[in-house]
Amino acid sequence: MKFNYKLHRLCGASYGCPGATQSSLGSSSSSSSIGGNLVYDSTGNVLLSPVSNRVQIVDLLSHAVRTLSVQARSNIRTLTLSPDDRLLVIFDVDDYCCVVNYRRGVVLHRMKFPRRVRDAKFSPVDGRYLAVTHGKNVRVWRSPGLVREAAPLSLHRTYGGMGDDVLHLDWSSDATALLGCGRDGTAKVWTVDTVKDYVPATLSGHKSA
Repeated sequence: MKFNYKLHRLCGASYGCPGATQSSLGSSSSSSSIGGNLVYDSTGNVLLSPVSNRVQIVDLLSHAVRTLSVQARSNIRTLTLSPDDRLLVIFDVDDYCCVVNYRRGVVLHRMKFPRRVRDAKFSPVDGRYLAVTHGKNVRVWRSPGLVREAAPLSLHRTYGGMGDDVLHLDWSSDATALLGCGRDGTAKVWTVDTVKDYVPATLSGHKSA
């Protein structure tokens, strides 16, 4: 007999898995004691929260909670949602990536990143690019489509010049500039496309990351 059960809700701590990243980040990392990040959809009324290797979706208006049917290979470190709410990209603590059709709840691609991924963000406005931390560098990829492909990510450019691993990313509102924050307390601003005579600005003097 076959039962058509469907997961409705995952019971557990909302917002991350404290201590879940100890083995991957090491005890010296301050981020090893926290879970993944929180993400709002484009309306601001829906909150996405990682719980272990699953994603809970919280409707802030109706107070309804459901669990996305897809799951990562291990505990989730970071996730990002495209501005049009079409693509959800999930990175786990073992640096495996899962690209999901968010509206349908279907996995489109799975891949492994060779370096530690601590943050990832889609570019605002049109979500044309996906910025991903890559050790001391930041890589910007052209966003994947909604169909399955052999090579869904196409590299646009790699940005470097940081003295230590990049921990956080953020975009300018028009998606022309990208900010990377390093573990050594410095931040650097790059332009997404080449600008003549522009030298990436370095912001230093911060006491901690």
